[in-house]
Amino acid sequence: MSEVKGKKALSLCILRVLEQHANKTDPLSTRRIIEFLEKDHGMIAERKAVGRNLLLLQEMGFPLSAYQENGKGYYLKTETAAAHEHDPAALDAYLRAPRSDRTEAEIVRLQDSVPVYVSDAERMKQSETVFDTLDLLKKAIEKKVQVSFLYAVVEKDGSRSPQRETPFTVSPYALFLAEGYYYVIVSVSGYGRLLHYRCDLMEEVTLSDVPAREAETLIECRDGLDIAAYVNRTIYRTDVMERHTVLCAGNLAGELIDTFGDAVKMRPEGETIRAEIDAPWEMVHRFLVGNLKHTTLLAPAWRRAQIREELLSALSTYPQG
Repeated sequence: MSEVKGKKALSLCILRVLEQHANKTDPLSTRRIIEFLEKDHGMIAERKAVGRNLLLLQEMGFPLSAYQENGKGYYLKTETAAAHEHDPAALDAYLRAPRSDRTEAEIVRLQDSVPVYVSDAERMKQSETVFDTLDLLKKAIEKKVQVSFLYAVVEKDGSRSPQRETPFTVSPYALFLAEGYYYVIVSVSGYGRLLHYRCDLMEEVTLSDVPAREAETLIECRDGLDIAAYVNRTIYRTDVMERHTVLCAGNLAGELIDTFGDAVKMRPEGETIRAEIDAPWEMVHRFLVGNLKHTTLLAPAWRRAQIREELLSALSTYPQG
């Protein structure tokens, strides 16, 4: 597994994947980028998160060729990608804490050579301390020891308070990134199933000398821990495959491939595309709602009726006037 200088950030890892595995003749699809992220950097990321960070790299001035341009995938256009090797710490710092003193200094240092755009959305996403927590959890996973921590809940006024006064003690197994937040997969002593906690809500994280429970001793992990399956089941609830027929605007071809990969088969119909999608309903539902004006679900009929009922319910919630 290759090492990334500084503390890992998704955009930095994506950049390394493109540098090491992509070129003009062999661009990478989003699916392949996700595979290399897990293989090379031990990072689990979903398609939308990868897509957002690819856009961010473009906004920051990296010479990225995208699917919309070449029709195949993603790669760095020039052979001078290594020229960006001087700034991984600054890119990492920018992504970790856009308003920290360290980041502001790094951004100023880089402005002459690398355009840096500070996104308000990224600024609000993560607290600076979450990456210190990630480092501790990574160390605990590598050493196979338990960790203890206090877990915070967010109150209605935005303040935080401990969920309970005594610390949780868990055996950590893996980290993953989903919908903009980092999580750790764990087991708790006396409870025979996997759980996950949001890392930015974990406080006073402490490593123990007590060996962690082996994941394979849990009923659901007898054949090993399947991180992707766990994330899809618990976060996205996407573990049941269905066949869907969708009519889309022609300009959504790239998004269809980025979202569903090999699970979609497309056929042009005039200015539209008929797509056959073998995927969980939750994934298809998100795609339909996100592209409501440009997509029509044709089948199955009962899912089509479900979408119609949701839209009618929304109209009743937002009456005209």
